[in-house]
Amino acid sequence: MRRLTTAALAATLFLGLTACGTNTKPDQPAAATTATSPSPAPVDTEAAAQACTNAVYAAVQDAKTADDLIRPPECASMTEDEYLDTVLAVVQQSNKAGQDDLRKAVEDAASAATPSP
Repeated sequence: MRRLTTAALAATLFLGLTACGTNTKPDQPAAATTATSPSPAPVDTEAAAQACTNAVYAAVQDAKTADDLIRPPECASMTEDEYLDTVLAVVQQSNKAGQDDLRKAVEDAASAATPSP
């Protein structure tokens, strides 16, 4: 269940990251680039986002307060905004999972307390 949640979170994060990088101002000319040095190896953004998401999830689970949360090295390639968006998404997903677990526990307790006819 947690893998599915993490995969869904990573997919959402990846789609959000790719949409944020589009140019919405067509009247601005594209910047000219010159290739004087070999380009670095292409970064697999989906894999990087997944690795960061997994590391943030582990860090959030280990942190007792927000001050305990440190930026994992897996998130080094992300901007500060992307990293904070990842933290927010992980915390929201973790909270939802906790709420779902609590709801199920309450329902189980209620059904166990109800006498059968």
